[in-house]
Amino acid sequence: MSLDIAILGPEGSPKKQISIGADDHHRLMELIGGKGLLARLNDYYADAEFEPSEVEDLMSEATALSIRCNNDKQLFSFLSGLIELCRIARSDGTSLVAIAD
Repeated sequence: MSLDIAILGPEGSPKKQISIGADDHHRLMELIGGKGLLARLNDYYADAEFEPSEVEDLMSEATALSIRCNNDKQLFSFLSGLIELCRIARSDGTSLVAIAD
């Protein structure tokens, strides 16, 4: 089971997505300390949404965190993927959705 962050297509299915497993999610939540937009993902088993107006701030937050965890390859890879998703969502003017599988 993973927590997927996705850009949804017009039919509601993921157009592009990244996933984070439970162990990586736990380390991410420890890293953020309950602050910022990523804190919305605190409940690994719940869906969440980031509105188009939040995507730029989410990308900044993910960028700052990726610098702090560049020795953790799994977490760094997830954050890099999230940054890329944010770039696409910003360009398309769409939201990002966290989907608990």
